[in-house]
Amino acid sequence: MNVLKKLFNFYLDSSIHIGLSVYALTYTTLLLFDLPYDEAVLYFTFYGTIVTYNFIKYGSLAKQYFFVTTKYMKVIQFLSFVCFVLAAYYAFQLQFKTLLIAVVLSFLSSLYIIPFLPNRKNLRTLTGFKISIVALCWTGVTVILPLVNTDVSIVETKVLLTCFQRFVLVLILMIPFEISDMSYDAEGLGTLPQRIGIKRTKQIAYVWVLLFLGLDYFIRNTWSEAFYITVGLSVVLLFSIWYSGTKKSKYFTSFWVESIPIVWSLLLLLV
Repeated sequence: MNVLKKLFNFYLDSSIHIGLSVYALTYTTLLLFDLPYDEAVLYFTFYGTIVTYNFIKYGSLAKQYFFVTTKYMKVIQFLSFVCFVLAAYYAFQLQFKTLLIAVVLSFLSSLYIIPFLPNRKNLRTLTGFKISIVALCWTGVTVILPLVNTDVSIVETKVLLTCFQRFVLVLILMIPFEISDMSYDAEGLGTLPQRIGIKRTKQIAYVWVLLFLGLDYFIRNTWSEAFYITVGLSVVLLFSIWYSGTKKSKYFTSFWVESIPIVWSLLLLLV
């Protein structure tokens, strides 16, 4: 059991699970738009997410990340290098316009951790930016990339509504993390729970869930099986917000909450 727990912790710590979540949301976009399975963009987002998140989590001080001393971190570093090579391999299979957007999103993600302003500030340390930047990057990766790579116009109403809905979904998924991290986040971050408190943050998140569900109906304009799946997903989102707290186990956020996009994708595959 101890070995299984260590393997499971490594699965979470090395960002494999979050990579699967992004993969699932990207695949969800293909399913919702009736597009064929796109191996290049799906595997690029999967491996690229692992590299990006490991750099964000462990690369706040680049010297420590590139010259790690612990065996555990060396294994994560090696995994990240392998994923970087694989992401590069699939990147060359993307259309050039898709690759350009991916580069922009990668640059935006890097500014999340790399200082670019006076006083060594990055996007993460700017008040109120943390949750918005994550939602913007996830929306770009999981909606814009797969659609652009399959030559779908991104100025259509359905696409714009889907982008807005995905942005709202990521905001909702971030709330349990924002609440859980209150004890560790610096006050200068100005996260939503820090500024308005946990109770009001949850109330706003409940409204976001209703907005997420309402947008789904406008996108489909029908009471389809996919819409009923979104209704069930919304119930799960409501529960995850209600259950969130500062003393919850890391497995609640790092595994269960991040599993919600995976569940959504699997349910859509069934119908």
